[in-house]
Formats: sequence, C-alpha cells, structure tokens
Amino acid sequence: MLLGMIPNKENLGGKLMRATKQKMAILDFLRSKRAHYNAVQIHEAVQKQIPTISLSTIYRNLAQLIEAGEIASVEASDKCVFYDGYTDEHSHFVCERCKKIYDFPVAKAISEPEKAGFTVKNQRVVYFGLCSECNNTKGTK
Repeated sequence: MLLGMIPNKENLGGKLMRATKQKMAILDFLRSKRAHYNAVQIHEAVQKQIPTISLSTIYRNLAQLIEAGEIASVEASDKCVFYDGYTDEHSHFVCERCKKIYDFPVAKAISEPEKAGFTVKNQRVVYFGLCSECNNTKGTK
C-alpha cells in the first residue's frame, strides 16, 4: 500500500502527512472498489469501522487526500462532488439521469496546450449525458 517514512507519517502523494486511522480507513474504502462515492456515503461506510468519526472529519481528510494526489474528485452535473480512489489517467462519464459515474481510458492525443509549448502534467475529462442503460429506457421514465 503506502510507504511509511517516519512513525505515524506516510508519504502520500510525495507529501509527508499523518497517517491517521481515519485517513487510512477513507483511503482503503475508496480503493476497495472501482466506484465513486460522495462524502455522506464515505461517512456511512467508514462509520462501520470507526463509529465516532464525524462528517467534518471525512471532509477534512478528503481535502488532504486530494491535495496529496491520493484521490480525485468528480463534480457531477448537480454540483454534488464524488470521490475516486484511483488517480491513474482516466476520464469520467456522468449520467445526468441515474447519476452513475463511469470510468473510461483517456485518449493519448497531443493536447492543444502541448502544441503551444505547455507541459501537461495531468488532464481531467468529464463527459455528461445519458448512459447506455438510461438511453435504452428514455421513454419509460
């Protein structure tokens, strides 16, 4: 998993930060499934392990994990933020009807910023629309 550098510290995203049981429980939960969860869902899941954890602790640790590059956030069309435990290069598709978020590989094309001489370190692509399941049930909902 993560490489500990000094007692109770972890090298998360190249940054040394406290490896609290709360932070590690959140990270373990997000990486246990290839899915996307909002803070309330993460809170409910982590509470099974740590019953006293508060929602504000969840939000604080999510922000730290994002800053360290250990997780990513995806803003859905309704402005609800979902969290992704996988930071490998991939894009997201958000279904505007069922609200599911799907992962897709990123095309390896030269981007416009690279053509202009910029160095691209990361890209985030989020598509919005109807997933194939909702497309097939357009008239029934």
